[in-house]
Amino acid sequence: MPPDIRDWLPEGHLVWFVLDAVAEMDLDAFYGVYRCDGLGRPAYEPSMMVALLLYAYSRGVRSARLIERACEEDVAFRVITALQKPDHATIARFVERHEREIGRAHV
Repeated sequence: MPPDIRDWLPEGHLVWFVLDAVAEMDLDAFYGVYRCDGLGRPAYEPSMMVALLLYAYSRGVRSARLIERACEEDVAFRVITALQKPDHATIARFVERHEREIGRAHV
């Protein structure tokens, strides 16, 4: 694998479109529920989780367990997560907590 994860996928890959689209979205509703006082486990970056879900859903992958597996095995998912590996329970909780916001996310 190339040392820079941006080199892992070609320029026109769907991942780049999803990441660019999420960068333009108003994600305040996703950030508002997280603690700012440093207590508790650090959360995964909400923009990464939104991009992960949008990409997974666009590929027909809706199961949290399959998304977790893809984060380990699929280069595109690894690029989105910057090599992080959220587990299926974390993914499912994020979807449950933000289901309404995911449906409303817009540019």
